[in-house]
Amino acid sequence: MTATGLLVCCAPLLVLAVRGWANAVLFLGALFSAIVITWGSLPAARLPRQDRRWIGLLVFAYVAPILSVLLSATLRQDFEASQFDSPSRFLLAVPIFLFVLRAGWPVARVMQVVLPLALMVAFVDLQVVGPDPRWPSFRVTTRVVDPLVFGYFSLAFGLMCLASISPREWHAGSRWTILLRIAGFALGVYLSILSSSRTGWAAVPLVLGVWAHYHWGRKHPMGSVGVAAAIVILLLAAYWLVPSVNLRIDEAVSDVVEYPWNGVLQHETSLGYRITFVRMSLDFFALHPWAGVGDLSRVAAAPPAVHAYASADAIAYALRSGFHNQIVSNAVRTGIGGLVATAALMVVPFLICARALYRASPAARKDAAMGFAYCTCLLVSSVSTEVVDLKFAASFYAVMTAVLCGAVLGRRGASEDAS
Repeated sequence: MTATGLLVCCAPLLVLAVRGWANAVLFLGALFSAIVITWGSLPAARLPRQDRRWIGLLVFAYVAPILSVLLSATLRQDFEASQFDSPSRFLLAVPIFLFVLRAGWPVARVMQVVLPLALMVAFVDLQVVGPDPRWPSFRVTTRVVDPLVFGYFSLAFGLMCLASISPREWHAGSRWTILLRIAGFALGVYLSILSSSRTGWAAVPLVLGVWAHYHWGRKHPMGSVGVAAAIVILLLAAYWLVPSVNLRIDEAVSDVVEYPWNGVLQHETSLGYRITFVRMSLDFFALHPWAGVGDLSRVAAAPPAVHAYASADAIAYALRSGFHNQIVSNAVRTGIGGLVATAALMVVPFLICARALYRASPAARKDAAMGFAYCTCLLVSSVSTEVVDLKFAASFYAVMTAVLCGAVLGRRGASEDAS
């Protein structure tokens, strides 16, 4: 049981540096979890009725992607095998979730050390192996993931490090772990900025605000005001003092202001293309709301209405790489079923962790805070890119949400804030 718990909690450790790591953790973790559940001596989960409902919702979220693809494929009579690969991986999250739920595994205690180490491994990999030469010099990433994934994974890990810190720990003798997590937070933000990817950045004020309000603002009205003011000052300081942050935010504002809403965008811009992609997805979805269109790379042509606002390059890019929004991309691929399934997959883990921040047992609150940081960053990132389409990304999201939600719903006992 200990080996299984350590394995799934170490999912982040080498995900940015070793190809195939996330898949290996998912497959082995699911296998070992199923063995322990079947032949082990885990206690039955005794949960309040309201928590049992959330268990059912999470299992539905893991099963829904493969069901939506199967329904869509049946309606289109298209059973090409590759479309089932990534969605099927979420089924393997179910035994991992049930294992952590019943075992009461101390996920936060392990991950608060694993996450800073994961970021240090990525940093060392960049120094020793070097950045991926396939990308421009200003788009820094390892040779395992693209800059978008490197950016939002690094940021998510850094925010999880911060969220795991409780002020009371400093007085309880856990100072070395706090310093390790502070270093992890700083390194995660640094690596995200280094990637030149804005994906996930909008999660920063949300996570910082909730973390600060939980520890300093919720018991005093003026404390909430102070927390809000501190977050605003911090964000303004980052904008004015960090050149790359200033540049990327100014570019985003320019992209939106200069977007030709009544014409065709002639030159590629990051947010300009994303706006066009969302408009395109609505036209695709309107034509095929139930069955979807399947694999976008096999679509022969875009709907005629698309040509009124999308250039030929934008259309080709979307059909090659998707619509840069997880929910709308899957809605186009697999219709209404994909829309519901993807929304559940992204939102249910977030709601479980957000709800648990204030309602879970004391022992689960650190798990809830780390889960809230991870799910917020991935949910925000899903608005501007696909975060579970790639096989390794689907595997990693499956393991992380299963482990974090299992810990949140399954932990009982005294608080670990002082441990």
